[in-house]
Amino acid sequence: MYDDTKEEVFLIMKLSTAILADKLKSKFGLQNKKALSDELHLEQVLFYDDGDEMQPDKIYIYTQKPGAAEMLVVPERTVLFCMGKVHTRNTENDGQVFQVIDETSPFTLLNEIQRIFDYYDRWEKRLQELTRQADNIQEFLDESFRIFLNPIIVSSADYFVIGYSSVIDTREELSSLVDLDSVIQSSDEYQNGKRILNQRKKRGAYYLPEYITGARTLRVNLFENAQFIYQIMMVESLSRFKSYDGALLEYLSAYIQTALARLIDSRVEIGHRLDRILSDILSNPGRDNKSAEKWFSEFGWLATHRYFCVSLKVNSLDWANMTVRFICKHMESMLGKCGSCAFQYENNIAIFVNLTLMESGAEEVLEKMESFLKDTFLKAGVSNEFTGFEQLDAYYRQAVTALDVGCRRKPYRWIYRFDEVALDYVLERSSSELPVRLVCSDRILKLQAYDEAHHTDYYHTLKTYVESQLNAVQTAKKLFIHRSTFLYRMEKIEELVKLDLNDYDTLLYVMMTFRILEQEEQK
Repeated sequence: MYDDTKEEVFLIMKLSTAILADKLKSKFGLQNKKALSDELHLEQVLFYDDGDEMQPDKIYIYTQKPGAAEMLVVPERTVLFCMGKVHTRNTENDGQVFQVIDETSPFTLLNEIQRIFDYYDRWEKRLQELTRQADNIQEFLDESFRIFLNPIIVSSADYFVIGYSSVIDTREELSSLVDLDSVIQSSDEYQNGKRILNQRKKRGAYYLPEYITGARTLRVNLFENAQFIYQIMMVESLSRFKSYDGALLEYLSAYIQTALARLIDSRVEIGHRLDRILSDILSNPGRDNKSAEKWFSEFGWLATHRYFCVSLKVNSLDWANMTVRFICKHMESMLGKCGSCAFQYENNIAIFVNLTLMESGAEEVLEKMESFLKDTFLKAGVSNEFTGFEQLDAYYRQAVTALDVGCRRKPYRWIYRFDEVALDYVLERSSSELPVRLVCSDRILKLQAYDEAHHTDYYHTLKTYVESQLNAVQTAKKLFIHRSTFLYRMEKIEELVKLDLNDYDTLLYVMMTFRILEQEEQK
């Protein structure tokens, strides 16, 4: 159920002896001679007549005729329901035998077993339909809730939640199951136990005890090319696990893996074509892209439309576990596939947004993105708005720059607009060739050195004055000093460094110096 595959393979729903016994025990008195099995291999229920040859993977119902004393031999992998007392061989290699100990019609038993088959067949047929049609895996999980009566969560290898049962949204006590902080915390605790790598190699269904994640969980790992990529997790929160839940979860996992592969590979043509065009333009920034306007017009993207670019910072684990593809798909779904295109580029995710087609402003779009960024610990750099396609690569670099500078200057933020970090970027570039202090105003450095030697506060006084737009009253208030004290300090500053702050160039240079030195202090 969890083998590496991208082929669309539909399974045939079968039952196990454990499922049969559990579903029938409330209506019939049963005794079985062998341990119950969780293997899903039983595919049909039939009446057995004396002399018939029993076939493997079949269920038979038998009523012994009066006077018959022959011992029945039930082949391995075959199940026999005996109505009344029947003599059967019981060895290790024989099949399972159920003795029906109450007065029951064999037709009633057959009908009930058939109803069980029908119940699971309906589930299986629905999974097949969803595999062909569903745009996400939400419906798979909701359709399966009636089978398991417990919530299911599908996540990537780095705990990015791809989908979960809708019942979680209706029950407050279940909300922590998909709360990223809770998921990461429990995962960190588990990793600290140094067992996570071994669990990620496991094939088939396996349990994790309550003390690790807060509730007992049943899990199935999914692999691609022998690499762990996704995990399906069912939480024992609403009902006690059944012994056969693992086999059924593996069965479901085959459909989910097929659906995930289809959802990734069958991206809408507009998105697929646009990401190729955009990626090609970004990869060849010096190339003449005269044909770009024609290419984009085929998808309704015109040169007169308003655009902006977003760069998402993605960690190496996201790349290794292919979460990136789901982030791209989720972004396009959230923003609108016709108005956005998200794709992998270099070490980030690039998103181009057509504001005209979305009939929206940049602020409204970024508000949609922010909660998702917080939930997934992603950060975004945002370019200025633009029209035309001549400088797409430049606006992408602008978004990357906003992300780079913003993460260093204000790491507590989630979104960094270029116009908010542009000054820091300019100042960083100005000091990239010469040592920082050689770029700064020598007079400000002299003032700083004087303070250090004489324990004065002239540097801070002048900086506050400049930040207060040369307003003496506001500066004195900020420094908690009397106005006359401030004026005295300014006289001393004038004696020391002779600055004409009424000169625009001098004032600009002083302001830049203060900002550059502030950046150096932060480093």
